[in-house]
Amino acid sequence: MSPITVNGLGSSLNIEQIIEETMSVESQGKQRLELRTGEVKARESALQAIKTKLEAVESATFNLKSGSLWEDVQTISSSSTAVTAELNGAAGSGGYQIEVSQLARAEQRTYTFTESAEPQTLTIGGQTIELGANAKVADVVAAINSNHETGVSAVEVGGKLILSSRTTGSESTIEASGAGLTPEEAKTKLGQNAKYVVDGVAGESQSNILKEAIPGATLTIGAVTTGPVTVNVGEPAPSTKAIAEAVKTFVNAYNSAVEYIEARTSEQPVKEPKSQEEANRGILFGDSALTSLLSQMRESLSESGLAALGVSTGAPSASVTAESSSVKGILVFEESKLTALLNKSPTEAKEAISGVKGFVTALEPIVNQAVKPGGGIAERISAATAEAASMREQMTSLEERLVLKEERLHAQFSAMEVALAKSKSEQEWLAGQLAGLSN
Repeated sequence: MSPITVNGLGSSLNIEQIIEETMSVESQGKQRLELRTGEVKARESALQAIKTKLEAVESATFNLKSGSLWEDVQTISSSSTAVTAELNGAAGSGGYQIEVSQLARAEQRTYTFTESAEPQTLTIGGQTIELGANAKVADVVAAINSNHETGVSAVEVGGKLILSSRTTGSESTIEASGAGLTPEEAKTKLGQNAKYVVDGVAGESQSNILKEAIPGATLTIGAVTTGPVTVNVGEPAPSTKAIAEAVKTFVNAYNSAVEYIEARTSEQPVKEPKSQEEANRGILFGDSALTSLLSQMRESLSESGLAALGVSTGAPSASVTAESSSVKGILVFEESKLTALLNKSPTEAKEAISGVKGFVTALEPIVNQAVKPGGGIAERISAATAEAASMREQMTSLEERLVLKEERLHAQFSAMEVALAKSKSEQEWLAGQLAGLSN
């Protein structure tokens, strides 16, 4: 309902301005409540961001103690691209010398095709290929390639029909006949086996993929070698690369969480904020729960054997300040140290990570307590959510009261104007009566 407009004819006052100024004063409480509501929402968002970052730390610690990360695996490598290798199971560890003297290839035959005004029939690999009248080489190619049962593939090169067996090796053959086909024997390439030597033992293969040369490994040969190619199969051990990546992921997640919490707890608030942006600054300044959490996290790591894993807060320096990474507890990772320890003793590395005195063992319960449902930060987020909801209800109630207040002011001033106008009219009537009596 729109408020009644009061024009001030009776009182000669600017009633609308008086009401507007009055409502402006009354609305200051609403403005303060809006700022406080924004602060609560900002605090809720900041706490949620901290929880998300800590959950990343928790996930990284969980992965570091995962049994699958520490399972024994083998690696395989080749000294030349002429021979690539991969494991298809367990293989005997050590070095293998591979020499390739011949690659496997498919049989290939070249034909001249004679066109005919009549339909033709070809027999390829025991399959009948029907050709229409005036069929050209391109038509023959299309007809052969559409039937994989022929065992060959076809292409046209310089007007000639070239057939290649779909399999390699000396047993790959091509059988093709038909009135329109004339073989060019000089261009025939017979199929041949791959020939190789592994540690002095000669072998042959119908394919360039060798699955028997090294038991447990598959070799793919792509070129004739000019000398021995060394294929190394590592001893069964946890994957150094995977563990290093897991530690790196942890370090990045931990640093991200620490830097964010440090930034929010050290951000100074604005004393008399004039905007929501200013009001939101410093919402977690000096937060005792968060500063305590940071202290616990840093202390748990300082007392663990991280240094042996190549993780530290950086080398001390004479130029260290309060903003230095070493003071803030930001971690630095030297992968070479971890690799050296893993090569020396994977068990020792695992113990330093997830053993009784490992850093994961010390840190994980601290982080879990903060982020678990009902935990410290999760509980504070829930409280902030409830507080924001309560403030929204207060805002709705306040807005309703302000509307009623403005309507009441308009009604009161309107009544006053009516009364003043009536009084003025009566005064004028009385004055007229008195003037008449005098006359």
